Amino acid sequence: MKIICMGDSITYGCGLTDLSQRWTDLAAARTGHVLVNRGINGDTTGGMLARCQNQVFAQSPDAMILLGGINDINLTAQYRPVCANVAAIARQAMAMDLPILIGLPLPIVPEEMHVMGWDKDCDPFRSVQLCEQYTQWLRAFCASKELPLVDFRSPFFHSDGTVRRELFQDGLHPTAAGHALMADVLCQVLSERFPG
Repeated sequence: MKIICMGDSITYGCGLTDLSQRWTDLAAARTGHVLVNRGINGDTTGGMLARCQNQVFAQSPDAMILLGGINDINLTAQYRPVCANVAAIARQAMAMDLPILIGLPLPIVPEEMHVMGWDKDCDPFRSVQLCEQYTQWLRAFCASKELPLVDFRSPFFHSDGTVRRELFQDGLHPTAAGHALMADVLCQVLSERFPG
């Protein structure tokens, strides 16, 4: 199968010295599927919506994975526009009978976020709250549309609900170990969704 993975820096593999350690590459190696990485550092869901026609739909993939929204939230302190963009991408995919899997965003460690070039007015503590609301919306939206979720989020928490900080480079981007956990989750979903 050819699966196009649309996303931002977490999909691209920002901060990894070896891009073969990305969740997309690890999952491809384990499943035999062709996972095309369309992650762009700093991209928003608006940017993903704008490039979906050329980078996804025109490529005739067998499925797509969508993971994004944290940049939007950090830059705008809003999550509703993110929901609108994700819904638009999902509806376009469904209209084309293209299976779409939607990834839940990773948690944020606000105390450790020091990403250069972001708006100094960004409040990472507020972003945590908005990201939680966005996650809840994603769950409800996917349930209502019977779309599969890829729960990249859960492995990044301890059993007591605290974030596993050791899996992050900077409070936002996962380490190689974090990418490996994301690949584990995706491989499980792919085996269930596309058996054989």
